[in-house]
Amino acid sequence: MIPIQKVKTAIVGCGGISDIFFRNFTERFEIIDLVKCCSRGKASADAKALQYGIESSTLEEILADPAIELIVNLTPPGEHYATIHAALEAGKHVYTEKIITPDFDQTAELVALAREKSLYFGGEPDHFLGSAWQCAREYIDSGIIGEVTSVVVSVSQNYGVTADRIRFATQKGGGLGFDFGIYLVTQLVCMLGSASEVCGLMLTQFPERRHEDLRHPDFGGTYPYPNEDLAAASILFENGTAAMIHLNGNSILEGPAPFLVYGTTGVLSLPLAANFSGDIQLYRPGSFQPVPVLPAHGFDHDSRGVGAAEMAWSLRLGRPARADAALGLHCQEILHGIQQSFETRQFYRMTTRCERPAPLPKGCRGLPGFCFPEESSLVF
Repeated sequence: MIPIQKVKTAIVGCGGISDIFFRNFTERFEIIDLVKCCSRGKASADAKALQYGIESSTLEEILADPAIELIVNLTPPGEHYATIHAALEAGKHVYTEKIITPDFDQTAELVALAREKSLYFGGEPDHFLGSAWQCAREYIDSGIIGEVTSVVVSVSQNYGVTADRIRFATQKGGGLGFDFGIYLVTQLVCMLGSASEVCGLMLTQFPERRHEDLRHPDFGGTYPYPNEDLAAASILFENGTAAMIHLNGNSILEGPAPFLVYGTTGVLSLPLAANFSGDIQLYRPGSFQPVPVLPAHGFDHDSRGVGAAEMAWSLRLGRPARADAALGLHCQEILHGIQQSFETRQFYRMTTRCERPAPLPKGCRGLPGFCFPEESSLVF
């Protein structure tokens, strides 16, 4: 193969979530050449630049730098629209943290702008590229569990703890339904294809919460919580599969979180949708004891940024990216539709659709010995 030129990349936003991106871009993915970073406060960018041996910059300088091809946006969702719009207008390819924007219409506008300018645009969550979900995709596509008829997913969270410690959780786009729900619906769409209609509820059970963290400066005081903390919905997919999702942010973080895929000849039990890997079990007819399934795919630990690396390879090879914004837009519309369904007390019919991302090849595990590195699976 002719040597591939690395994609010069800049990170915009250097908050807590950025650490795993900096590590993976500098230590795991050969296609990414991370050269600059910036942050609104500058101090965090200076620290990250020193730690990872890159240049601390400003957004304006990054946008004006012709050498930088890809911008990875890790700012809070409320800043996504302005940051992504500026990057696309500057002719940069963009990969963004979830969700693309908190507003469905703004997300659709950015997707249209990227298409108009023939730019790559996509983002998180890219967990569907993880070992557990690629294995589940293989079992579904190969017919091992027969025809998939339904899926049931439930998530238990304690959003009192989350909102007390993470300011983003109280901002637009930071509620359980959108911030965590995007993991669930992305995994479903990547396994089953586009959704056709949804119905459900999305509400705020506790609009006022109390600071219960002893380290919080306002410990004991109350604060408004404007985001959704409970969601339940039914999703009908174009292939006829029905999915039921349930997200409870007013329970315990350690609660059970089943993800069950029901087929005509078997049932798959999958891990938490926000993880790249985890236990997979297969139930077959005539046996009440599940059989553990061992994935043969890579990315079985925290691989945030793998979608950006795959996009960089796609850019060099001239093919569609798997974590494309069309996928993100469709998944966001599912959550938007649940919200609209609750407000109108009617089914919501989807207006967008997307193709399932191509599966990754097996065997690239990155283990000692003769295994191919994980990144090899992003090339082919």
